[in-house]
Amino acid sequence: MLPEIIGEFGIVQDPDVKFAESGKCWVKLRCVAKDRKRDSNGEWADGDPIFIDVLTFGKSAENLAESVAKGDTVLVKGRLAPSNWTDKEGNERKDMKIMVDEIAVSVRWNPAKAPSVLSDSGVSVAQAALGATPVQSDSAPF
Repeated sequence: MLPEIIGEFGIVQDPDVKFAESGKCWVKLRCVAKDRKRDSNGEWADGDPIFIDVLTFGKSAENLAESVAKGDTVLVKGRLAPSNWTDKEGNERKDMKIMVDEIAVSVRWNPAKAPSVLSDSGVSVAQAALGATPVQSDSAPF
């Protein structure tokens, strides 16, 4: 079983939204985690950063893509997953990713933004990418 990790991460790039051939959405967030420590003068200083990709799939990915951007902070609960790949020079590389079980926008440093719920066509940005059409109904959705 993969190890579980829970942490606070800063997003360093806008979400990378992709769609599988099946139409299922997935999102990769490039994130950073770092410690803040007091130095010998008693001043706060950032520790060494750790960069890691955070991945989520399905409806969670669609919601996340519309809710976060570069500079936001997220709280992540997930599983560490090793990744092996070959770089452009042909060198074998290894890194770790976090496969999301739960993710939330942190309001510790900034307020959460309301997502851009609907585009002019009446569907969300992620739904539009999936080819969804607006529902024309005056009745309540429940």
